[in-house]
Amino acid sequence: MSKPITTMRDSNGQDVPVKYVSAYDKLRDRVTRRVEARFHKARAVLEAVVRDSIADLDALKGGKEKLGAKGNFQARSFDGLIQVSIRQQYNILLDERVVHARELMLGYVEGVLAKIGGNDAQALKLIVAEAFKANAQGFLSTGKIMSLLRMEIDNADWREAKRILQDAIKPQKGKRYLACEVRPSTQADFRQIRLDIADCWPKAEEVANG
Repeated sequence: MSKPITTMRDSNGQDVPVKYVSAYDKLRDRVTRRVEARFHKARAVLEAVVRDSIADLDALKGGKEKLGAKGNFQARSFDGLIQVSIRQQYNILLDERVVHARELMLGYVEGVLAKIGGNDAQALKLIVAEAFKANAQGFLSTGKIMSLLRMEIDNADWREAKRILQDAIKPQKGKRYLACEVRPSTQADFRQIRLDIADCWPKAEEVANG
């Protein structure tokens, strides 16, 4: 038989006698611990779902199906209504050479503005400046940098800047994603079964009845 709890440890690491802990604090402690236990249980279930699903797909790849060149893999049910896939995400890193590329591109735009001005040149300057603006984490937007590489401008500095950017790009493997999608018929679009806690939020009437 377990001993009765006589103290509760507070956020300062101090053991406080239970008789001095308010009823609300006791309730709050019980509720948060129950929620934590549910989350740990749900996490274990999701880990098992991913582990077992990957094992199944690995066994399938050992047959006629082969893993894609980029680490992607896809399989469908015989009726075509279920689709399971593993998708490899790739991140593009840019090294310190982007600073020089930025200087060349902005220098070209500033030259155009000094000579002829115009809204188009001003808009291009804003596009270039925005593309090289780091986010809160200190990273540049890969999409915006790639948009600059698609611009065909007949200028030596611009072409050199594009060459520098292309050389500075370093692809890196990111996370792998496991997805299961379903559709009611072969004429319909697939819809992913989302295992996202934000997507599981109960409807208002369910909360009211709960």
